[in-house]
Amino acid sequence: MARFSVLEELHAKTEEHAIRVKIVSKWNTMIRQRPAACVMILGDEKGSTMEATLPRDVVLPKGIDLEEADWFEIYNFKLIRVIELVRPTRRKYSIKFTQVESFRKIQPIVDSNFLELANFTAVLKGHSHPMYCIDLCGAMVAVGELQQLQELGPGEIYSYQNTRMELRNLRCVAYGKEAVTLSEYYRNSLAPVDVCVLRAWRIHWGEGGFRYVTNLEGYSQVVFDHDMEEIQKFKSKIPIIE
Repeated sequence: MARFSVLEELHAKTEEHAIRVKIVSKWNTMIRQRPAACVMILGDEKGSTMEATLPRDVVLPKGIDLEEADWFEIYNFKLIRVIELVRPTRRKYSIKFTQVESFRKIQPIVDSNFLELANFTAVLKGHSHPMYCIDLCGAMVAVGELQQLQELGPGEIYSYQNTRMELRNLRCVAYGKEAVTLSEYYRNSLAPVDVCVLRAWRIHWGEGGFRYVTNLEGYSQVVFDHDMEEIQKFKSKIPIIE
């Protein structure tokens, strides 16, 4: 019987790998407007996360669909060293799927959204390393007008649009689809206070310290108050405008 490891235990010297994980999020990377790979963030029962990549030329076993929020047992995968300068998780390795993996869909092990909400003051003081993306939850103070940075290419809808937002006292800059989503929500909302979660956003530093956080294409997400049923346990941590 296979011994299942938690994500923190995985390293390249291990001969056989077996994990039980939830697909927290997934998206396609694009090359010349064509899908190149499916990238996923996986989470385990201890709350740890790790990035995984399914190349376009890899065919999943018959009957297996890797959908968000589903849990799987996964065996015999390959680990590769993470070399990116900005990372969605803190793991040293990521998973690359080949044709030899074995998958089995299982029942959920824990009820978790795998959010690790950063402290606003800690971010502003530089206590959060800019190499790692962070999660934030707070009240939307203001959202600027959409700006078209460049002309859209053939078939593009969101590219090169951005908007600036202030989340409590933290400056945020959104690009692409997330910029459009934020702008439309804020303009149409009738709520006295609009609360949102920014999942996996990048910290930018400049001369004098913190500048802003921004979304990374594919990785980053925005979740609004009306979509927060699964994160009600974090309500006590949401900073509201005083």
